[in-house]
Amino acid sequence: MFNQLNSLLKKIFSNEETIIFSLVLVFVLLIISFFGSILTPFLISIVVAYLLVGLQKKIESYNISKYLALLITFSIFIITGAAILIWLVPILYIQLQAFILDIPGLFNNFLNFVSELPTKFPELVSSDQISVFFQAVSTELTSITQNLVKSSIAGIQSTITILLYIILFPILVFFFLFDRKNIIEGLIKIIPGKRQMLSNIWIEMDVQLSNYVRGKILEIFIVGSAAAIIFASLGLKYTALLSVLVGFSVLIPYVGAFLVTIPVVVVGLLQFGIGTQFYLLVGLYLLLQALDGNLLVPIIFSDAVKLHPVIIILAVFVFGSMFGFWGVFFSIPIATFIKAVWNAWPSGDRLS
Repeated sequence: MFNQLNSLLKKIFSNEETIIFSLVLVFVLLIISFFGSILTPFLISIVVAYLLVGLQKKIESYNISKYLALLITFSIFIITGAAILIWLVPILYIQLQAFILDIPGLFNNFLNFVSELPTKFPELVSSDQISVFFQAVSTELTSITQNLVKSSIAGIQSTITILLYIILFPILVFFFLFDRKNIIEGLIKIIPGKRQMLSNIWIEMDVQLSNYVRGKILEIFIVGSAAAIIFASLGLKYTALLSVLVGFSVLIPYVGAFLVTIPVVVVGLLQFGIGTQFYLLVGLYLLLQALDGNLLVPIIFSDAVKLHPVIIILAVFVFGSMFGFWGVFFSIPIATFIKAVWNAWPSGDRLS
């Protein structure tokens, strides 16, 4: 048994580079696990700077100097960020506040709707089932009320943290963007020995993730804008809030589309009732999701990450349980990284 284990380890770690890379990977995972919340602004800034590098290179392709392209890129970032803070964030805040104030009324409408189900659909729902449902809701409300008090206290601290992040964010992006060459060279010098495998991993990651991340930004904008047009044309409440949720739901493959459907359907049902407008809302929303999955995604991501849907769903659940929200957010990049590591690992060291 010991000899077999020793043979297995030798196959996996047969040279210095694989050992060093494994130690670096373990070290990075430990840092993220213990200091992930502290490093949040740094991680987001690195992702945004990575996106902006692609824009900078695109601007440079028009015979513009590197330094001027950097200035134009960072200016676009600042203008876009300011527009979001000045225009979109206040709208979202107002609609979120309105939604919170409307919760009692919405909840009463929901209870009335549920209580009428046995009359409208006696073959599907019985009065006893409704009674059991109301008891369960009453129990849940007690725990929710207690959690709201705790959340309101924690919300003050979170607001201060968010304000600090907003101040730090553009500063970090500036340094990661303008000084990225020195930062990358400094990190490379820390890693001893050969770096051929690391180079191969980076080449594959850069090609796939650049297409994936930029494609996701475009998909968020298109899906969110289309949802806003549908919701606004039907007069649905909380249009901006729901549209942003629908747009960002594409970041979580398959699962996100399912989860965001719940608030859209619930708000539509409570506002319109079961009628023509509700059916039209659901029909157009499902059409949007179908067009996104079957038309938009294949066009945008034709050269992007090639992972089986089962692997993607597995990655979402596994990394989500390990790292929480950011595990879900970065599930595809992490899965792509694992795939790149597997492809770049010395062929002689792989298990047959």
